[in-house]
Amino acid sequence: MGSSVSSLHRPSPPRGIPHSFYPFLLLFHAFPLHAVLTLFVLDAPFGRFARVGSRLNLNGNLAWFAMESVAPVTLITTLYRTDHPPLTPEAMVLIGLYLTHYFHRAVLSPLVYSPKRSPLHIVIPFLAAAWNLLNASLLATSLAFYPPQTTLSSPRFWLSVAGWALGFAGNVYHDEILNDLRRPPRQRLFKAADQAEEEDKKASKGHYAIPHGGLFRYVSFPNYFCEWLEWSAFALAAGPLFIPIPPLFSLHLSGWLGRAAAGLGWWPAKLLSPGWMFVLAEISAMTPRAIRGHRWYRDTFGERFPRERKVVIPGIF
Repeated sequence: MGSSVSSLHRPSPPRGIPHSFYPFLLLFHAFPLHAVLTLFVLDAPFGRFARVGSRLNLNGNLAWFAMESVAPVTLITTLYRTDHPPLTPEAMVLIGLYLTHYFHRAVLSPLVYSPKRSPLHIVIPFLAAAWNLLNASLLATSLAFYPPQTTLSSPRFWLSVAGWALGFAGNVYHDEILNDLRRPPRQRLFKAADQAEEEDKKASKGHYAIPHGGLFRYVSFPNYFCEWLEWSAFALAAGPLFIPIPPLFSLHLSGWLGRAAAGLGWWPAKLLSPGWMFVLAEISAMTPRAIRGHRWYRDTFGERFPRERKVVIPGIF
C-alpha cells in the first residue's frame, strides 16, 4: 500500500522521454561509490601511475582521442535519434558549450597540443568510453526533456555561462602548463617558471617536474579544480537540481528487476539531475587521483616540493 500511495504523488514523465532514462540515471547514482576503492586500493594505470611495459598498454594520445570522442558523438546521436520537443535556445547554448569542451578534450588536446602522453592501460579507455556514453546520453535527454529553467534574458543564465568559460579557460591553461614540462624549450607556450626543472626531472627519474604558474602556486591539481568549476556552472544553467521519478519508472522493467523497482516505495521521489550527477561523478573520480598525485609529488621531490600547496581546492583541501 505504501509504495502505491507514494507513486500516486509522483508526476508523469515528459511525453516521449525514453523509458531507459530513469533506470540509467539511478544507475549513475552508484558511480561515486567507486571512490573508496580508487582512494584506498587501486589507482588508474595511466600517467605517472602507468604500468610500464604492459602488453595491454595503448598509445596514450590515440586512446585519449578515442575514449573522449564518445562523449560528443553520443550527445549528438542521442538528440538525433530521440523524438524530443524542440530544443530551447538555452539548451542549444549549453549543447554548444559541451561540444566546445569535448572538441578541445578529444581532438585538440591529444592530437594537436599535447606532446607524447604516457601509455594507457586498455581498461582506462574502455571504462572512460562507457562512462562518457552514459553521461552524454543522460545529459542530452535531460536538456531535451527537462530544459533550463532560466532564459537567455536572465542574468543568472549568463553568469553561469561566464562561470563555465572561466572554468574551461582555467582547465585548458593549467593543462598546457603541464604539457609544457614535456615539450622542448622552443615549443613551449609559456616561459618556464622553474629554473630547477632539470633537477626535478632527475629526482623523478623521468620527464616529470614540479609545475608552476597560475593556481599551481596554491594547489597540485588546479586543472581539476577548474573543471569542477566549469561543470558546476554548466549544471547551474542546465536546469533543476533534482528530477522527479515518475511511477512509470518501475513499470518498464521486467522480471525480478521490475518487481524490485516497483517495491521501492521508500526510495526518494527525486534523483539528482544529470548535470549535477556529472559534477558529483567528476569529483568522486578525480579526488582520489588528486590525493594520490599530491602524495606522489611530496614523496618524489621531497623538500623541493612547496609544502604550502594544497591538493585541489585553494586554501581548503
